Amino acid sequence: MRELDKEEKSIRFVAFLILVGIVFLIMVIQLFSLQILNASQYAEQALQNRIRTNIIKATRGEIYDREGKLLAKNTTGYQLIHSHTHTLEPKDLALLNEVKNMKTVQEIDARLSSERPAVAKRIRETIFDINKISQLTAYPVDYLIDRFFKQQRMGTDKKILVIEDLDKQVALRAIEKIDNDRIDIVEYNKRFYPEDSLASHVIGYVKPISEKEYEQLKKDGYRNSDLIGKKGVERSYDKEMKGQDGKENVEVDAKGNVIRQVETSESVAGKNIYLSIDMELQKYMTEAFEGKSGAFIAMEAKTGKIIAFVSNPEISLNLLSSRIPDNQWNELVNSKAKPLVNKGIAGLYPPGSTFKAITGMGILESGISPTETVTSTGQYRYGNLIFRDSHKSGNGVTNFAKSIEQSVNTYYYVFSQKAGVKNIVKYAKEFGIGAKTGIDIPGEMVGTLPSPEWKKNRFKKKQDQKWLPGDLINMSIGQGYVLVTPIQIASAYQAIANNGVQLKPTLIDRFVSYTGKVENNMPKIQRKLNVSAKNLKLLQNALKLPVSGYGGTAKLLKIEGYPVSAKTGTAQNSGFKDHHSWIAGYFPSDNPEIVFVSIVEGGGYGGVASGNMALKFILKYRDKYVIKKAQAEMQKKREEEEKKKQQANNKNLVKR
Repeated sequence: MRELDKEEKSIRFVAFLILVGIVFLIMVIQLFSLQILNASQYAEQALQNRIRTNIIKATRGEIYDREGKLLAKNTTGYQLIHSHTHTLEPKDLALLNEVKNMKTVQEIDARLSSERPAVAKRIRETIFDINKISQLTAYPVDYLIDRFFKQQRMGTDKKILVIEDLDKQVALRAIEKIDNDRIDIVEYNKRFYPEDSLASHVIGYVKPISEKEYEQLKKDGYRNSDLIGKKGVERSYDKEMKGQDGKENVEVDAKGNVIRQVETSESVAGKNIYLSIDMELQKYMTEAFEGKSGAFIAMEAKTGKIIAFVSNPEISLNLLSSRIPDNQWNELVNSKAKPLVNKGIAGLYPPGSTFKAITGMGILESGISPTETVTSTGQYRYGNLIFRDSHKSGNGVTNFAKSIEQSVNTYYYVFSQKAGVKNIVKYAKEFGIGAKTGIDIPGEMVGTLPSPEWKKNRFKKKQDQKWLPGDLINMSIGQGYVLVTPIQIASAYQAIANNGVQLKPTLIDRFVSYTGKVENNMPKIQRKLNVSAKNLKLLQNALKLPVSGYGGTAKLLKIEGYPVSAKTGTAQNSGFKDHHSWIAGYFPSDNPEIVFVSIVEGGGYGGVASGNMALKFILKYRDKYVIKKAQAEMQKKREEEEKKKQQANNKNLVKR
């Protein structure tokens, strides 16, 4: 028995030694892993625990007009941030609304006593902080509850942006009274627009990046605390103006105090943008539109650069870039004048008789001679349908040139049928109708270029899908289903003025980097019209006649010594008492510099309302760029002659 006991004890001892050996071996392996294999990893983690990275925000590039007038700059703004913010569930809103009016902590605790401890803590801390913020800023509790519920939590400390643009005086007073570690007021680079509403649809504005935008752009270096362009140039050239953020690594102690700076990479400022817009002309035309709705666009015929772009009513950019009170926002959204719509690129209108230049090219290109005529009697009958002419008594015998000069509908009724819908649609596409122009601001609409295929896809009922002769008749004079944007008409007339070369419209003249390097924005060809040079010349000559011809519809643009080409239009509409007033054209006729288009909503006859807009612009442009240039050249010539005389007198004195 003793021998058996000894043997059993020996086995247990050996097992114990083996177990100890295994444990020791595991410890040795673990130590080897910690100290040798993963040493760099843990060293990096330890370093991260005492190294804090601060982001050095890049300065956003500024925006100027073509002559260097400042249009968008950076200034100091104030935001209220809340950190360690609880994520709220929909049912939490009911609890917050219940306790928001309770006066004491005891009342709140009594109401929350029946809730789970985690819920009670979440609601108690949230309503306490909301009430504190309301006291500091005078913002309504209901507004703040909504922000706490909706705003995305950012970073490891779960920050939310509670108030994106706090009044400076309120912010400075609040900073002195904050006694809550979760509430902070921070400075940020706020955007300020010195001209406020001028060229608002061109410039655009910036706001805090949304969660959806952040998810799309974080791969490009965007942060969830960034401001981002929302409309206009601010949006389309956001990356160019944003710049590149820098980083500052600092060593901190256990309490978070900075001990020393470890490493810094400097931020790189964004590029400054110089628009092609001339703000003197822009302001002049904006004032001309006072009390009216519509758009005016003027662009350089040979570059596509836009020098004036009015979409009226304009809107305050400083208001849009800040927090807009709900009542003001509702007024903007519900306004009949639609100030939030960029009418130059997103306003859809029947083009009226400005479309006749496009239909006319389709007629000529289909092989119909410009000398072929129709007789205008005041109305055109097709089957049982009657279509009115532009003049009740008619215009008599009319060829192509006269149809443009006097805007004779019957010519287009008859010859569009002979040319056929395929040709009319084909050449409308050549001019870019039914497609985006590619202008470099967001929000451009395509419009509608009707065709038999379009109508078949557009309507559900079979009787509505059939293409009728009346559809083409209406379309031929810019009515019916055809819808365009003002920029499309401007682009079409730019192609005519530029001998068939259509350029992409742009609002940028140049970029200037923080080092001063200049990058000029060069013209970009959109397309070359596939039309004969002969027919293009016929159209160019015809477009002189509305201004210079005896029966012209745009005679008010006749300026001695400064020929203008133009086509008026009067388009039907459903939302206004009177028709829309159109005019489009270019000047000087024989060597075009500027293309223009104007639409006045509900303005009536095109030759009056929009015609007057065009006249004001042309005279202002001539005074600034033509007369002053001529005067400067004359002054320079006089100075050179005076210099030569002085030199001759000096020579005579030397001889004596």
